[in-house]
Parts: sequence; C-alpha cells; structure tokens
Amino acid sequence: MIIDSHTHLIPPDVIENWSHYVSRDATFAELFHRSSKTSTAEQLIEAMNKHGIAISVVLGMGWTDNSLNEYVNDYLLESSRKYPDKIVPVTGIVPSSGNQGIYEAERCLSAGSRGFGEIHAYSQSNNLIDFDLMSSYMVMLKEYDYPLIVHGSEPVGHQYPGKGNTGPNVLESFVTKFPDVKIVLAHWGAGLPFYELMPEISSTFTNVLYDSAATTLLYREKVFEVVEKIA
Repeated sequence: MIIDSHTHLIPPDVIENWSHYVSRDATFAELFHRSSKTSTAEQLIEAMNKHGIAISVVLGMGWTDNSLNEYVNDYLLESSRKYPDKIVPVTGIVPSSGNQGIYEAERCLSAGSRGFGEIHAYSQSNNLIDFDLMSSYMVMLKEYDYPLIVHGSEPVGHQYPGKGNTGPNVLESFVTKFPDVKIVLAHWGAGLPFYELMPEISSTFTNVLYDSAATTLLYREKVFEVVEKIA
C-alpha cells in the first residue's frame, strides 16, 4: 500500500479569486500566483488512481487569514467525508490568532481532523519556540495522539517560494519543548535526519517523523539511501 503523507487541496474558487486572497494572506501571496497548479479533491483522487496511491493525507497550508484557514479546513474535512477511504484530513492552524485559532482547532478535531499543519512559521509570523503560543495546540494533539506537521527550511542551498527560515536550530528547540507530542518535520526536516547521528538529538527526537515531500526539488535521489542508513 502506498500512502502519500503530504498533499494539499485548494478549493477551486480560491485560485479563481486570486486577487481577493493575495492581499489578505501572506502565505497565499508567497506560494501562489495566477497560473499556479493546484488540486481539487476530485483531481487528487484521479491522480491517486492513476499512480496507485491508496491514501493521501491532505494538509492545511499555514494560512495567516483566519477566514481562509477556516474555509480551506472545511474543504479538507468535506473532501474526507466524500472519500473516507482515500483522504485523511490534517487541518491548518493560525497560532497567532489567539482564542479564535484555538476554537477553530477544537472544531476541526471534533469534525474529524487527524492532526494540525502544515505550519509555515515564517509567513505566519509564528515563533515556534514560544511555549505559550503553541502549548494549547500541543496539548490537544497529545490528547488525541495526533501529529503536528511543520515546514522545515534548509539553512543552505537555493531559494524557492515558501522556503522560509525555520531551520534546524528552530526545529530542534521546538521539539525539545514538546518531546512527548508527535511532530512530523516536512521536506526532510531541514536536514535534521543527518543531525540525528548526534546522540543528544536522536534521544530527544523519539516522537519525530520526517516526510519526503518535494525531494526532487531539494536533494538527489540518494537521500533515501542515506537516511535509511542513519535510521
């Protein structure tokens, strides 16, 4: 069985109304332009059937605008209800929005969300190492035994839209503050698998997982072999 653990869905009318959202949401402005290729639930299912993907985990996008975050979350949850054997929803959060963000996270968990993310700390202006900012969300995740998915930023190499600056130091500090919660560090976690050769890192990262999304844009294919040896 093949599971794609990192996909995104965008409601079709969001890209159609690009100019409306680009001025409201920093993450949207960073990642999307008028000709951006996005996927609806139906397009994702078609691609999954074509390529033999059994299940896709669909993530939020780290929006900055609460209304856009809630709208996309509704679409993810609706898509999972429409394709319950194919789509697993992980909904977005806006930690900087105070109680409104916490209420939205609680609502999504009650509606069937299986975790939170993807966090884009840079565009969302989230200080991941601010314990008070993130603790309410992490308590919820620990209670449900669900993960948080965090975008990782390589400290070297080429720039690309959405890269951000959430590098190994920030991610390591964040994991250290919440060692008992499952955390998925996206895009090979800014290279942190290689630092798990250090005993103090591997002993702290016992609840950390990595996804390989965007591998072909970041690393040579050999990265799979190298990380497998480290593990």
